This record gives sequence, structure tokens and C-alpha cells, in this order.
Amino acid sequence: MSGSQSLTPMLADIRRQPEVLARLLERADELAAVGRRVLDPGPGGIVYAVASGDGWFAARAVSRAARRGLGVPWRATSALSFLAYDTPHLTPADRVVVISMSGDVDRTNEAWRAARARGVPGLVLTNGRGGRLAEGAARIVSIDVPALAPFLCGTSTYTGTVLALTLLLLGASARETAGARPADPAWRPTPAAVGEALGGLLRLMTDADRAAKEIAERTAGRGAPGVRILAAGPHLATAEYGVAKLVELTRVPGWSDDIEEFAHRQFWSADPRELIIYLAPNAVLAARAADAATALAEMGFETWAIESGGHPVPTATRRLELPATAEWLAALLLPVPLQFLAYHLACATGLDPDTRTHLRDDRSRFRVSRLLTRRALVDTGR
Repeated sequence: MSGSQSLTPMLADIRRQPEVLARLLERADELAAVGRRVLDPGPGGIVYAVASGDGWFAARAVSRAARRGLGVPWRATSALSFLAYDTPHLTPADRVVVISMSGDVDRTNEAWRAARARGVPGLVLTNGRGGRLAEGAARIVSIDVPALAPFLCGTSTYTGTVLALTLLLLGASARETAGARPADPAWRPTPAAVGEALGGLLRLMTDADRAAKEIAERTAGRGAPGVRILAAGPHLATAEYGVAKLVELTRVPGWSDDIEEFAHRQFWSADPRELIIYLAPNAVLAARAADAATALAEMGFETWAIESGGHPVPTATRRLELPATAEWLAALLLPVPLQFLAYHLACATGLDPDTRTHLRDDRSRFRVSRLLTRRALVDTGR
């Protein structure tokens, strides 16, 4: 986007998301056709979305739109859960989409091989060539998001994954079955609605950046020992994505939880200096967040409500109002303020979010991370 040359690589990556999504939206017919050919399940079949990390968050974030909006029998699962619990029960009616931007995650690759060994049709959703995951794959879909710098924290690739999955799902129509509930029009994705939302996303960038910077600096100044991101339903996946960005960019611990369940567990160990973030994309969650923010204020907690769909949380310490859109679009909008927060909190605590040298320079931890998830990359520096 214009002016991105003056931005740091990660800020440029965050801010280019409207352009990235617009380019993907131009492929709506192509991706829907692929979904129709490859992901339309047979009678009684399930569409498994299998991934780790950001891909798993994205698959869960679109789960309600898939099941309730489109009637697709969608099951988002981690690669390990798929291997342990789903692979033994796969049938020829099932379909699988395996998600990995790098294509080099061990468990995801194992899951893909297991599905292929059982003859289950499917595709690989990746970025670029797809690494080891794409080797021998009959069908590969790339979101084609060019890297702005090496080892950047995933931002545009994440929302690109969310949109690509949504467009693929438009073609994966469910078959009529006895007793099936009708699809919910409020959750039915349409390319036209995405196009309309991109203008709002572009306008959101400045407000989200400014709000996140102010909150990050105040959070760092308070010496906050952690950040809690609370949501419910499919938006809990977005909360977990936000925590993952904090982990990847800062040394500030982060946790996610259900808005209500936080009161029953995490609250009892939470420090009042921590920042509590509420994701409020519908009236029910906004009302509960408002009550909770009022209660937490008695102990000195600061709260930040990220609101979408026109549902306010008036009692939060700070608020950010996102464009009023259908709730299924929140999967594309809610991640953006969390990306900005992680970036600015890294800066406010003396780390470089564009290089993440605090991760690479921790040689022992970096090596063990590869032993845990990417054995083929041990000692390669990747």
C-alpha cells in the first residue's frame, strides 16, 4: 500500500492486509471451484481442516460459518488430534484440507501422509511452494502472499488463510440429509460482503494502530505481568491467535479463555496489573464483557474491549469500535488490533518485532523448538 516503504516490515505486513485480501477475493470463483471439486464430501462424510498454530486458529475461526452458514460438516482439528483420534475412522466420503504456510511442520505433514494413505481426497493450503508438505500433493492451493522480510510473525498470511478457507468452503456444499438443520443466513459468507468489509478494514488500520500503541505503552509502563484475551465461540480461536502473536513477539506472558470461564479459573491467579482484552462481536458477549469489566475495575484491572458488529462494552477502560459487519466477518477484523498490540508491546518492552532476535539468539530454545516441531530444520537456522 502507498506509504508502506516508510514502515517497518511487520507494520507494512499488517497494513497491507486489505490489499492481500482483495487479491485473494479476485480468486473467489477459482477457489470455490476447487472447493467444489475437492472438498465436497460424500454422503455422511466430514471435511477435516487439519493444522498447527496459525492454521489451526484460522480453521476454527471459520468453523461456525462453515457449519451454520454453509451447512458444511466441518471439523477443525489440530494435527496431533487428527492423527490420534480421526485418522483411524476416516472413510472414502471424508475430505481433508491440510494447512501450513511453510509446509515444514512435522505433525501436519504426518497428518497429510496419513490421510493420503487412507485414500481420502483433499488439498494442501499453503503459501508459496509449500515446502515438504506439497511434495507429491495432487492439489495445492497457495495464498501467494510475498514475504516482506525473513522470519516475520504471521499477520497477512493469517487473515489470508481465513479468507482462502472461506472461499474454498463456498464450493464445498453439504448434501441434504434427513434431520439436518437449515443453514443460518446470518452466518453465510458471501464474496460481496468481504469486498464491502475491506474498505472498513482499511479505515480500521489507523485507529487500531493508535489504540494498540497507547495501550501497549501503558501496559508496559504498569509493569503488567501478563495479558489475557477473552472471547467465546469461534472467536476464542482469534483470542488464541492473539496470544500466539504475543508469545512470538514479546516476553510478556499471554493467556486466552472463555469470557465466562475466566471468572471460574484464571481470575483467581490473575494480577490486577494485567491487561484484560474482550473480543465482543455480538450482543451476548458484549453484555457479559460489560458486566465483567465493571467487576474487574474494583480490583484495578484495566480492560480493552474490541467491539465489532455495533455491540458496545461501555464499562471497559478502553474501547475500539470495528466496522459494523456480519459476525462471520469478525474472523477477518478482530485479529488486526491484536497484531498491532503485539507489535507495539514488543517495542515498548525493548524487543525488535521485525527480527525477533530474542528468539533466534536463544540458541538452545530455538534448537529445541525445531526438535519439537520441525526436525528437518534442526541446525539450519530456519
